[in-house]
Amino acid sequence: MAAAAAAFVLWAYLRDDGGPPRESYGPPAVAKIYVVPIGDVPEGDVAFASGVVEASLGREVAVAEPLPLQEAYYYPGRGQYGAASLLRYLEANAPPEAYRVVGITAQDIFTGNLNFLFGMGRCPGGSAVISTYRMGFYCDSSERRLVRFAKLVIHELGHTFGLMHCRQPRCAMKFAIGYKTLDLTTVALCERCEGNLCRLGGADAAARRANVEAVITAHGLLEEAGGEDGLEPPAAPADLSPEATIGG
Repeated sequence: MAAAAAAFVLWAYLRDDGGPPRESYGPPAVAKIYVVPIGDVPEGDVAFASGVVEASLGREVAVAEPLPLQEAYYYPGRGQYGAASLLRYLEANAPPEAYRVVGITAQDIFTGNLNFLFGMGRCPGGSAVISTYRMGFYCDSSERRLVRFAKLVIHELGHTFGLMHCRQPRCAMKFAIGYKTLDLTTVALCERCEGNLCRLGGADAAARRANVEAVITAHGLLEEAGGEDGLEPPAAPADLSPEATIGG
C-alpha cells in the first residue's frame, strides 16, 4: 500500500525521461489541441476529456485518429505499459499543426520503479498522456470517476504549460498523495495557477470558469465536484510568488 501511494505521488510530473521533448508544436495563435486515443478508449471518455481541455483554454480541440498500442511498450511481467514510451510515441506521431497533444489510454501505465501512474506530462512541453485505468478504483460512483478524470486532465494540461505542483490543498495542481488527497482537491485551479495558465495559454479567466462549469454541469457532476463552491478558485498560498509556480 505504501508503494502504491508513493507511485501516486509522482503520477503527473515529467521533466526529462531521457528523450528529447518537443517544447511546442504549431503556431499557438491558430493551432489546435489534439486529444489522441492510444489503443481502444471508450468514446465517452475521449469526448469528456476533449470537453474539459477545450473548456480549460477556450481553444479548438480535435480528436485525432487512435494510435495503436505497440507491443514493444508492454511489459508482460507487470501487465502494464511504459508511460515514458507512450509519451514519446505520442510526440512522434503528433499532428504537425498541433499546439498540444493529450493522449488518453485505458491501459495501466508505470514508469521506472513506480507501481503505477495516472498520467505523465512534460513540464513544460507539448504533450501529456493520461490513463483512465485506475480512475474508478476506491470509487463508489461513475460521477466521482469522471470528476477525478477532469482533475487529472486539468492537472496534466497545466504541466504542459509549465505549472508546477501547488501547495494549495484544493487546487487541481496539488501534488496528490493517494486517492483521498485527489478527492479533496477540486477541478478549480487556485487564483495563482489559473492566472498563470491563462497568461501562458491565452485564455480568459472568467470565460474559463464558466466553460468548466458548463462541462461539469452538462455531465451531471456539479454535486460531486463540490457544487458552485468547488468550481471557484481557492486562494493561493500567500507566501508563494507567481514565478514559483512555473517550471522550466
